[in-house]
Amino acid sequence: MLSSLVKDYQSKQAKLKEINDQNRREALGATETVANMMSDTVTCNVDEVFAAQKKLEKEVKGLQTNTSHFAKQTRQWVEMIDEFNTNLKEVGDFQNWAKTVEWEMKHIASCLEYVAKSDSRDQAAAMYAPAAMASEDFPVATAAPVAPAAEAKSRKKT
Repeated sequence: MLSSLVKDYQSKQAKLKEINDQNRREALGATETVANMMSDTVTCNVDEVFAAQKKLEKEVKGLQTNTSHFAKQTRQWVEMIDEFNTNLKEVGDFQNWAKTVEWEMKHIASCLEYVAKSDSRDQAAAMYAPAAMASEDFPVATAAPVAPAAEAKSRKKT
């Protein structure tokens, strides 16, 4: 009887041990499945993040290239505008010089006309009223020449 109780007890213990081993294997299998699923999900997410990071790095490099290109182009435009402004100032200086020369030429021409008129008056007066016969009624025409340089300076000041 005691031996049958011990056998019974041992057989129940063996069954329980077998059930426990079976449950342990199933739990390990389920745990392994869950762990694999979680690692696959995490790995997938990590792969997506890694791919997105690589894509962003590529875009950053492209933007840096574009930025340096645009900076270079902007520098060239600024240099071109500066050169244009310098040339425009030179054109303005040339126009001012040309106007000054034109004004001086007109002034010289008017002085020459005045001198020519005075010479013709002097010649006419000499023809019709000789100097010996000149009187207060018919004076000999004399013209005082105008100093063109002094007149030009006074016009430049105004």
